[in-house]
Order: sequence, then structure tokens, then C-alpha cells
Amino acid sequence: MVELWSLLRVLSFIALIGFLAVGLMFALKPEVFTGSAVGSGSAMWHSLTLAFMATVSVIAFMIMLNPRAYWSMLIPLAVGKLASSVSSFYWYAVLSPQASPMLLLNYVVDGLIGIIALALYAMILFKFKA
Repeated sequence: MVELWSLLRVLSFIALIGFLAVGLMFALKPEVFTGSAVGSGSAMWHSLTLAFMATVSVIAFMIMLNPRAYWSMLIPLAVGKLASSVSSFYWYAVLSPQASPMLLLNYVVDGLIGIIALALYAMILFKFKA
């Protein structure tokens, strides 16, 4: 079980760095992700995206600091990332010809993060019950 806690700590650290980097990039250069700068119609969505990145960063930070105490935070992390993945795929499919390739990339990356978080949660849960 010690190895699992160490793995969770390392993966959380990697996720934290990634979430902070993407959040910072989105804050400074949102057009890289959206194709356009923040406008009056998109300001709320940009704000929500920054809030989401801040939230998942804090979740990753908490898990990294104390995986034994905060491993259950993998569930909200997984839910958020899977919701982001599914909605990105939906918008990519709906907007198909003019869809940003970033939507497809987000579908894959956030989907993998969500699946990994669920897998780690299940591994820990079943180890406790065994």
C-alpha cells in the first residue's frame, strides 16, 4: 500500500504542475485554446474555466500533500475531468467543420486524467476492503 500512496503523491504533483501551467496559459493567452481573445460574450466562460483549473489544482495539491487523508478527492477530480472531456467531444462533434482541434485534444487529455483518477480511487478502495 505504501507504493500506492507514493504513486498517488507523484501523479498528483505531475497533475498539479500541468493544471497550473494550463490555467496560467489560459489566463494569459486564452486565444491559444479558444481561437479568440476574451470578449463580452465569452468572459463568463473564461472565468469559469479559470475557476475550474484553480479547483483541480487545489485538489491535486491536497492529494499531493497527504494522499492518505485526501485520496477520496479523486472522485470530484474525475467527475470534473470526465465532464470536461465529454462536453469537449460533444462540442467538437456539433461544431465539426469549424471546431477547434483543442476540443479534441481536451477530450483525450481530460478523459485520460478522469479515467486514471477513477482507477486510482478503485485501487485504493479495494485495497482497504481486502
